[in-house]
Amino acid sequence: MSYVEKNLLPGETIVHKGRVHWIVYGKSIGLIIVGLLLMYPWSQDAGFSKLWIFGAVALLLAVVVAIPAAIRALTTELVVTSRRVVAKRGIVRRDTFEMLHRRVESISVHQSIAGRLLGYGTLELHGTGGGLETIPTVADPLGFRNAAMAQSDAA
Repeated sequence: MSYVEKNLLPGETIVHKGRVHWIVYGKSIGLIIVGLLLMYPWSQDAGFSKLWIFGAVALLLAVVVAIPAAIRALTTELVVTSRRVVAKRGIVRRDTFEMLHRRVESISVHQSIAGRLLGYGTLELHGTGGGLETIPTVADPLGFRNAAMAQSDAA
């Protein structure tokens, strides 16, 4: 059972769930590609005889780089409920952000060209009274924003 499901208010329901985009694994994917290219059989040619070692190091480094990304992706919850917007990050050190819909002033979406092509972006939730929360690399940020704004209008 997730953090949000455990902490729903009486009568509150989950309307939309967001997630972290797979792009958080981008560095690991790049290192895997480099490692496999370096370990490819053509690199066993006389001039490239020791190149496979660098490929193995790149693959090992890809695993090391993927661990924090996986932890981030698996421990981040982004939820729009019938009453609030909730963002939770972390395992041991938990950071939560909860804002009632009536307190949401605006939700900004920032997307680079790559973000628009691959479907990820950064959300900024602006609350009344100056509250601001930034949530990077959200998959389908426009869908999350639309779900949150629809609930804000209903509240």
